Amino acid sequence: MRGDEGARRTAEKKTRFVCSHERRFTLNSRYHILILTAAAVALAAGGVCTASAQSPPVLTNASGVAAPAVSFQSSKVLIDRSVVNNNGEEIANVSDLILDRGAGRIEYVVIKTGTTFGMGGRAVAIPYGSFRWEQGDKDRFVLASTAEQLKQCPEYTPEDWKSLKDASTDDMNTTRDDKNATRDDKNALRRRLATDAQASSDPYSGNLNPATKTHISGEIMSVDRVRTSTFGEQVEITVKTTDGATKRVALGPSWYVNGASAAPMRGDKVEIDTLALPRDPNELTAGTHLKTADHELHLRDSDGTPAWALKSVVADGKTYSTPFSRYLLLSHLPGMKVDCRGNECGKVQDVIIDQRSGEIGFLSIDPNENFLGIGDTKRLIPWSVATVTYDGIVRIDASKEMVLASPETPSDLALLNNGAQGERVYKAFGVPAPKFTAPHAASSVTPSSEGAWNARGPIVTAMEANSAATFEGKVVDISDVKFGKDVTPARAMRIKMRGDNGAEETILIGPVSYMANQKAFCKAGDAVKVDACRTMIDGRKYWIARSIDCKDGRVVMIDGNNAPVWSQP
Repeated sequence: MRGDEGARRTAEKKTRFVCSHERRFTLNSRYHILILTAAAVALAAGGVCTASAQSPPVLTNASGVAAPAVSFQSSKVLIDRSVVNNNGEEIANVSDLILDRGAGRIEYVVIKTGTTFGMGGRAVAIPYGSFRWEQGDKDRFVLASTAEQLKQCPEYTPEDWKSLKDASTDDMNTTRDDKNATRDDKNALRRRLATDAQASSDPYSGNLNPATKTHISGEIMSVDRVRTSTFGEQVEITVKTTDGATKRVALGPSWYVNGASAAPMRGDKVEIDTLALPRDPNELTAGTHLKTADHELHLRDSDGTPAWALKSVVADGKTYSTPFSRYLLLSHLPGMKVDCRGNECGKVQDVIIDQRSGEIGFLSIDPNENFLGIGDTKRLIPWSVATVTYDGIVRIDASKEMVLASPETPSDLALLNNGAQGERVYKAFGVPAPKFTAPHAASSVTPSSEGAWNARGPIVTAMEANSAATFEGKVVDISDVKFGKDVTPARAMRIKMRGDNGAEETILIGPVSYMANQKAFCKAGDAVKVDACRTMIDGRKYWIARSIDCKDGRVVMIDGNNAPVWSQP
């Protein structure tokens, strides 16, 4: 990343482009060709234990001016902090924090309840946006919750967390019954994080041109982390090609790109295969395969399908589960070795977090005297130049001179809140200051499997833009399809296809909780035409209806903006 004016303007243009794509995929249209009932039932967006974690609520490039309203804290202050309810009664303690590996943002807080709270010391994971911070004589977290509600949140155990690394363990299709209820409960955390990790993180789905492929060779001049409200933090690079031209390439979500040893750094010699984005004003392309001198990283298939959308991730010749690839325990960061462009330069001594936004601002490293020539002088490293590999190494896009030019870690971290000291850190590493923004607040702790069906849930966002198909025939029956316990059942239509030797196809219509309140518009024996596309639920592909033509007219279930009728006001 560079702080010059030209790079800033380019980043701003790119942010506007991503914003236009976000509007295309996420804005709710208020117009329907046919409303199923006079008053559509609006579903809640979901609470603390919804099917997806909190997304950053901003759409801005990370090159914004540092916000003055920050509150930097050592991670040691946040972990082991008490949690109280609205009556001020202590109900739990924070035992750990679950981070997005790329953005360095707290996604979940792991809290351990006491036996007096009726949970027998059970640890559960709750989204960070569900808490508020109460400052005073006793700095603490406040959570509006009951014991019964907390019991329904996914349990956290060290064993469950260790199992995340194993990509061969596939519990996404586990169904709940009396025989496997215990096993199902133990897998709740993995299922929750897997659902979150597979949520949409591709701003360019449906906008790529697989027919226009290019190969770029050159040197990486800048690495930008572009923040979006819907698709998470994205990595883009600027490459100066061997013929002197400048090319910008979108690589993918930072948690995927930065977890591999091939994560791009300034000065790297690189070769990239790309696909065209025809409507981008700055001729941005999307990378499909990246190769540096020592490493390679697969980004997309030749048709544009992103590698990070799969249930497992392959990096550096090893396979990891997608939840392990995306998430990182905060408690694992202190003590990790720090590598500065191939040289071991110390260990992580502390993690400094902006408590209000829940994002890492800086790492404090204990330098390696043999490399840097300094003793116990702790140095500040901006998170925006740090990547955490799957094998537990913190790689810093920085030279020895940059680290030595960085300010020492102050004994009073409040000194970082005024911005001046933080600016010195960013200047030393030649990167702009990020803008920290508070996460969305969740309304309650009640688990809501409806969250999987809402406009930004994993079912709608997993719809494949290039899979559109039309089915015509007669309705055989209409029934309900059940999924894992984190997703409510769907109403589905089975169709006997016209002129296709009696072949049948099952198409999901919408969540049962919504459809049960609507007037029936189709029944067995009716002639029907359904426009549908593919989606993914619990690791399995299904057809889902976008519109249905039956005897009473046409019903739009999911409009052109990907807004489902069951999420409309």
